[in-house]
This record gives sequence, structure tokens and C-alpha cells, in this order.
Amino acid sequence: MRPERWAGIAPLVAVLLLAGRGASAAAGPSDADWPTFKGDNARTGRGEALRLPITLDWTAHLDGALYSSPAVLDGLVVLGSSAMKVYGLNLADGSRRWETALPDRVWGSAPALAMNRAYIGCVDGCVYALALGTGALLDTYCGGSPGPHGGADILSPILVQNSRLIFGSDDDSIYGVDLGHGAPWACPTGGILHDNGAAEAAGLLVMASHDGKVYGLGASTGHVRWTYRAGGEFNTVPALDAKRAYVGCMDGHMLALSLGHGGLVWSYPTGKGVVSSPALGPDGSLVFGSADGSVYCLSASSGALRWAFKTGGYVLGSPLVTGKLVWIGSYDGELYVLDLQTGAKLWSMEIPGGVYAAPAVSDGRVLVAGRQGSLVCLKASAP
Repeated sequence: MRPERWAGIAPLVAVLLLAGRGASAAAGPSDADWPTFKGDNARTGRGEALRLPITLDWTAHLDGALYSSPAVLDGLVVLGSSAMKVYGLNLADGSRRWETALPDRVWGSAPALAMNRAYIGCVDGCVYALALGTGALLDTYCGGSPGPHGGADILSPILVQNSRLIFGSDDDSIYGVDLGHGAPWACPTGGILHDNGAAEAAGLLVMASHDGKVYGLGASTGHVRWTYRAGGEFNTVPALDAKRAYVGCMDGHMLALSLGHGGLVWSYPTGKGVVSSPALGPDGSLVFGSADGSVYCLSASSGALRWAFKTGGYVLGSPLVTGKLVWIGSYDGELYVLDLQTGAKLWSMEIPGGVYAAPAVSDGRVLVAGRQGSLVCLKASAP
């Protein structure tokens, strides 16, 4: 069933499939959980502190390519694949609790786990809600018809904020769907929202578009509070702290923007486009990768370079910071663990096909999705 049109906004519909929306909200995630892309709605990419040594705990071989970053809640790992499946795995040993077929592929859309459900986007233009316990399909939330710049694919990482579902679509719009009974909203942009996802802090959504703009929106209304136009397109997800949004641009720059008014605070140039969503270290650092093959660490306050580490391939995925360790994959086929203070390589492991998805961390385990279908679980120790 394709979406209806609601008057006054871009096309959007929530179709009830198997269960009502009366499911009670689950308890909030614990410090050991990683329920959304990069761990939290601000997309900080910062998890529990870990230290060497690192050991291989288990590997799960899944169907299709893995561009969907894993999420973890209450010992359940959820991610999607290009084989038109969503998997629910046990964190303890990688065994499958369930797998659910979807009508089309899951590419860059990372799931959000909330209210006893997993929300994940699909290339068919819909976000699907699955029961965490069984993987049963519960609800479908669809975007509109193909836009002028592309289709209606949803590759956007999903965000749930105060019972509102936020996602971008290749139909050129950002959507906000109230999971209770409130009104939905849609914010049109001038370009597709491909791997672009929202970050949120204090009710402000920040999301970038292929139209070369970063948007600051009210989460409850979708009202545009500010925009910033850059020198190129965006294909990434911002990270937020209390004052700024950090977002990489396809013109090769990492930008820091004021959350209050969207003005440019600083800009740092790399050799090629930046699609890696940055992580914020506990020491005031900002870490990200570039298509020039390097991992960069800057001062978040000033944009000054602290160090750079060269890999053998594109660094398109996003890093994870766990205390003094940085975990990041490259298209050279390696997962790197770097020293946050110096950038020195501390450890590495070959991941078949390289890594695009952002690692996740839960209960001392780091989960890394390889492009050729291997989900690797690594174990490290607390300091």
C-alpha cells in the first residue's frame, strides 16, 4: 500500500499492520546499551571506556552487504543488510534470535531501538517497525513519491525523539512522524537526503542535505530555525555538543556551526570529501575520516589539527571513541584502533570488504559490520 497525502504537508502516512500503537514504552537504555546510530541522539559516537588487549569474541556471517550500523539494546543486536533482511542477534554469542524479510534492501539506514521496537529504513521508501522480541513486522511509515533529484529511498539513520520518528528520504524531504496521536510534519529541502541523518539536542534537529545546506529544525514542528549553505553537497550525519554542530562536507571540509544561529565557527580542509560522521572524544577532540584516506583528530573548540593517521583506502565510515581508543574502518579492508591522544596505531584487524558502517559498543564488546556480510564482535577490558 502506497502512502496517502495529508493536506498541508509533503506525502506521509503511518500504516498500521499487525499491532496497535498502544505498546508501552520500554525502560530507557542503560549505559551498556547503544540503541541508535553512534550511540545517542546527539550522534556523539562516544561509548564506555575500554583498553587493550582486544580479542575476537565471535563472528556472524550474514547475507548481503552490511552498510547498516548495528544498534544494541538489552543484549540484542539489530542491523539490516542488502539481502532485504533485518537481523536480531544475541550480543553474548552472535546467535540469531530472529531475522525478518523486508520488501527491499537496507543500505545506510541504521536502526533506532525504542519503545520495544526496532525502526529501520528501506530502499522501498518506508521505515519499518519490528518487535524487538520476535522481529515481527508491526508498522510501516512511508515517505512520498520520487522527488526531482532521485527516488524515495530511505538510507537515513533513524532517530526517535520524544516518541517522534525522524528520517530523511531521497524524495528531498525530512519527515517527523508522531508515534502517538500528534500531527506529522515534513520539511522539503532542495536535494536528496541519502545517507543524511538527523542529530538532536534540546529539541533542535540538525540535518544536512545534498542541496548544500545544513538545516536547524524544531523537532516537534519541523519549523526551520536556521540554515547554513556550504561550498558543496552533504552526505553525512552531524554530531552535536552543547554549543555546536560538526558536519563534514563533500567539498572536503569539516565544519563547526553554532547551534544557536547556524553561523560558521570554524572550517578545516581535508584532501577530499568528508562523509564520515565525527565522534566527540572526552578530551575535547573531534575525530573523523576523509575520502583522502586519512583519519583526522581536531580540537572541537578551535578546529586546530591534533593529529592525522593515513590508511590505505577511503575512510567513509564513522569512528567510535571508547576512552582513549579510537575505532575506525577503512576501505583498505582494515579496522584500526588508534590512540586518541597521539593517533598512533595500537591494533588492527582485517575485515572482509572493508568497513563503511559505524562501530557500536555495548558491555565491553565492539561490533563492526563488514561490507561483505561479516559482523565481528571484539572484546576489550574496562580501564
